[in-house]
Amino acid sequence: MARVASWLRLDAVILLGWLLYFAYAASAPLSDPDTPWHLATGAWILAHHHVPTHDPFSWSMRGQPWVTQEWLFEVVLAWCAHHFGFPGVYGILVGLQTLTVWFVYRLCLHLSRGNAVFSAIAAALAVAAGMPFWVVRPQLVSYMMFALFLLLLERVRRGSTGYAFLLIPLTLVWANAHASVSIGIAMILFEVLVSFLPTIGRFQGQPLPMRTRALLIAIAAACVGVGLLNPNGIHEFTYALLSNNALMVNSINEWHSPNFHSQYYKYGVIPFLMLIALVAIARSRKLPWKYVLYFFACFALTLVYQRFMPYLAIAGAPLIALLSFDWLRVLLRPRPVLRFVWLAAMLGEIVDFGLRMPSIGGPVSAHMNPNAYPVAAVDYLKSHSIPGPLLNAYDFGGYLIYRGVPTFVDGRTDIYLRSGVFANYMDLQNLAPDAPALLQQYHFQSAILPPGYSLTTYLENNPNWTLVYSDNVADIFVRNASTTG
Repeated sequence: MARVASWLRLDAVILLGWLLYFAYAASAPLSDPDTPWHLATGAWILAHHHVPTHDPFSWSMRGQPWVTQEWLFEVVLAWCAHHFGFPGVYGILVGLQTLTVWFVYRLCLHLSRGNAVFSAIAAALAVAAGMPFWVVRPQLVSYMMFALFLLLLERVRRGSTGYAFLLIPLTLVWANAHASVSIGIAMILFEVLVSFLPTIGRFQGQPLPMRTRALLIAIAAACVGVGLLNPNGIHEFTYALLSNNALMVNSINEWHSPNFHSQYYKYGVIPFLMLIALVAIARSRKLPWKYVLYFFACFALTLVYQRFMPYLAIAGAPLIALLSFDWLRVLLRPRPVLRFVWLAAMLGEIVDFGLRMPSIGGPVSAHMNPNAYPVAAVDYLKSHSIPGPLLNAYDFGGYLIYRGVPTFVDGRTDIYLRSGVFANYMDLQNLAPDAPALLQQYHFQSAILPPGYSLTTYLENNPNWTLVYSDNVADIFVRNASTTG
C-alpha cells in the first residue's frame, strides 16, 4: 500500500495528464513531409545491409554523394514500422517524448530542492511549448539527448562525476542518429567554461574542482573521437554548416525566423516566455549563470532559426524550477483525502484517454494523411504509366520516395544545394524568368504539383502540357508528345 500511495501525488497527476494528452495527439495521421523518406531510407538500409553513401532515390542526383547522417534513427524507425506497423512508429514518438519529459522532470527536482509539483509543471511545459516540432523525425533524439545531457552534467556538477562517463556512449548514439551531435560536445565544454564565471548580482557562479574540469575536458575529447565513429566521419559534425546557406534558410520554413503573428507563437510561445520573464522579475532570487546562459543562447538561436524552439522550451524548464522551488510545498505531503482526489483524477485521465483514443493499428501507410501527402495522385501516377523524368513539389518528395517514385528534389536538401538543382527548383516553383528554359533543360515529361503554385497555373495554361489528374492535394501534368525534345 505504501508503494501505491507514493504514486498518488499531484506531480504524478500532472505528468500522467500531459503524457496521455501527447499520446492522444501523436495518434493523428502522419503529415510531416520528411517522415516518409526517413522510413524509406531505413528500409533501404535494412534491405541492403549497409548505409548508403550515394543517392539511391532521386533521378536528378542518383549516384551522387549523400551524407546519410541520421541512419540509426531511420533503421530503428523502419524496423519498428516493418514489425509492428504504425504502433511501432507511434511508440518511438511517444517513447522519446516520455523520456525527454522524465529527464527534464528529474533535472528540475534537483534544482527545485525536491518540489515535485512545479518540477512536473516545468517538464510538461518543456515539451508543450515546442509541440509543433514533435513529429516523427530524427530531431526527436536530439531533443531527448539535450535534456539528458543537462541532467547528467548537473549530477556531475553536484559531485557524482561517474555520470560523466555515460556521455561517451550517448555521444556515439547521438552521432549516428542526428547530425546535431556537436550540441552535446559543446554542452560538456560549456560546463567547464561557465564554472569560471563569478557571482555577479543575481547571477550565481558555480565553480567546479579542477579535477572535475579536467575530467570533463577529457570526456569532451573522447566524445569527439567516438562521434567520428559513423559512416560519414567528419561530415557528421560539418553538416550543421548548411545553416549558412542563404538559399536553404530563405526557402525552408523550419530555418526561417519565427512568425510571431502565427497562432502558435501568439498563444503558445509568447505566453511561455512572458511567464518565465515575469516570474524572474518578480522573484529576487539568485540564478546560476549556466541556466540563464542556456536559456538566452537558445532564445537567440530560435530568433534566427525557429527549429531551435524545442531546445528553448527545454532550457526554460530549469529556470521555472529554480524560481518556484518554495511554492506550495505543502502539496508535497498531502492529507489522505487529497490522495483519493488525485487517484480519482488519475483514473479520470486514463478513462478519458481510453474513450477518446482512436485506433492506431494497421500498417504505416494506412496512417498517412491524404490531405498532406499526394496519396491518391501517386496511386494514379503508378497505375497509369506516367512518363518521366518527373518534376515534383519539394514537399511531395519524401512521400514519392516512400512510394518508390524517383524524385527531382526532396527533403534531403543538402544533396541538391551542392549541384544547383535546389536553386533551379526554387526558380521553377516561383516561376522565375528562367522557369520555361529549365523545363526544357531537364527534359521533364511530367509534373506533380499542388494546386495554387505559380508553376501549376503556368502549366494549366500552357498548350504543351496536359492536366491528366487533379484533386485538392495534387495536380499531375504530362508533356504533350508532339512537344517533347
